Amino acid sequence: MTHRRKRGRVRMADLADVHALYEKSVQSPDHDVPFLASYFRRYTGRPLRRLREDFCGTAVFAACFVKRHPDNRAVGIDLDEATLAWGRAQNVSRLTAGQRRRLTLVHGNVLDPRPANAELIVAMNFSYMVFRTRRLLLRYFRRARASLRPGGLLALDIWGGSESQVPQEEAREIENPDDDGIGDFIFIWDQDVFDPVTYFCTTRIHFRFRDGSRIRNAFVYEWRLWTIAEVMELMKEAGFRDVHCLWDYADSDDEPEVWRRADKGDTDPAWIAYLVGVNPPAPSRRRGR
Repeated sequence: MTHRRKRGRVRMADLADVHALYEKSVQSPDHDVPFLASYFRRYTGRPLRRLREDFCGTAVFAACFVKRHPDNRAVGIDLDEATLAWGRAQNVSRLTAGQRRRLTLVHGNVLDPRPANAELIVAMNFSYMVFRTRRLLLRYFRRARASLRPGGLLALDIWGGSESQVPQEEAREIENPDDDGIGDFIFIWDQDVFDPVTYFCTTRIHFRFRDGSRIRNAFVYEWRLWTIAEVMELMKEAGFRDVHCLWDYADSDDEPEVWRRADKGDTDPAWIAYLVGVNPPAPSRRRGR
């Protein structure tokens, strides 16, 4: 007698692509790119045309930027070649030929010297927190400033609050209208370890799907949880001027974000803010008589 072999059911976790899940859960270039471009124009009085995305990952931010205007050019830098390759296949490939020519992805270290041609450098999703010593973060800020044109801006996002120091997991449902066989899924932010002496932390991202399958440790970060005061001080030490904070003054989480320049923030157990610094023009040299 023969026995039919029971076929294993394909789990949603096996169908999922972690980079696609990350973009759907964490990144919002359709919001962040227009906001930062608009802020740059209000601050400088000119349109933003040269962007550099540090720690760019899949470069979805840079790809979104070059689509916004035919004069926009972007450079993305990341150490992970496999992630850059995914970005080329999934994000860059969907651009027009002209847009692709205006986007350059660099497999390299953001600490390496780069040409001084960016008008705005962004380091989003707290990526710079990988630099866990004052020496390294200061070195990064100095390199970033050296890569900016006079009057250019460096913009970072930063995260904190009392809840950021508590080991915990936060689950959030993500709407996924794409026809990818997965549907909506759960994004889990896992604050696994926090050391109150060093402020070193380990954070993890997990995903859970409707069929009960999971992807654990899709992304793991070993960071230092820098404070706003520390980062602003280091930016100033690196030579940035008018270093300032943009705070969200929305009355509730259900309302649209209202970012305003702030010298003080509201007491909040969990907050996200932007930090901005300006590369000052070189001092003019007066000729002696």
